[in-house]
Amino acid sequence: MKLPFPDLPNSSMANTSFSSLGYELKPAASLHPASHDASLENLFVPLISITPSNICPLTVYDRNGFKAMLHFSRDLAPGRPDVLVMVLSMLSTSAQPIKDIAFQAAVPKTMKIKLQPASGSELPAFSPLLPPAVVSQVLLLSNPHKDPIRLRYKLAFTQGAQPFSEVGEVTGFPEAELWGR
Repeated sequence: MKLPFPDLPNSSMANTSFSSLGYELKPAASLHPASHDASLENLFVPLISITPSNICPLTVYDRNGFKAMLHFSRDLAPGRPDVLVMVLSMLSTSAQPIKDIAFQAAVPKTMKIKLQPASGSELPAFSPLLPPAVVSQVLLLSNPHKDPIRLRYKLAFTQGAQPFSEVGEVTGFPEAELWGR
C-alpha cells in the first residue's frame, strides 16, 4: 500500500505505509492547526525553556551535507509526566543552500506525537567563516505505557535545485528515565 504525503512540497508516494506497520503519521502542527490528539493539542513547550540532557543526541539523517539530530530534554513537559520532550536540530555543511525542509514523524499507535512548528525551513550555504545556522523543531511524545520508543520519519528538502526525500526509522532511544540525568 502506498501512502501520499500531500503536506510536503513536490510530494511523492512513499513505498512504505506507516499505518500498516502500526504507525500514525503526524505532520508539523503548523501544517494542521486542528490536531486530532486532544491530549497533546493544547500543549506547547517553548524551545527556550528546554534544558538539554547529558545524553548524546541520536542521528536521524547525515548525508549530502545535511544533518538532523534528536536531542533529549532533561525535563518532561510541564504538568505532563507522560510527555517526553525532544528537539530535532538540522544543520548544513553543504556549499548549496537548503530550502523547503519538512519533517514528519510517526510512532506506534500506543504512543502519540506532536511536532511543534519548526524554527524555519531554510539553511544558507555553509561558510567556514560563520557559525552554522540551525533549524530546530520541538517534538512532544506521549508514551503512557512506557513502551520502547520507535519513531519513523519522512524528511524532505531541496539542496540547490536537487530535491531529496528520505523515509527511515530512528533506533537506539535511551530509556526515558535516563533523560533527566
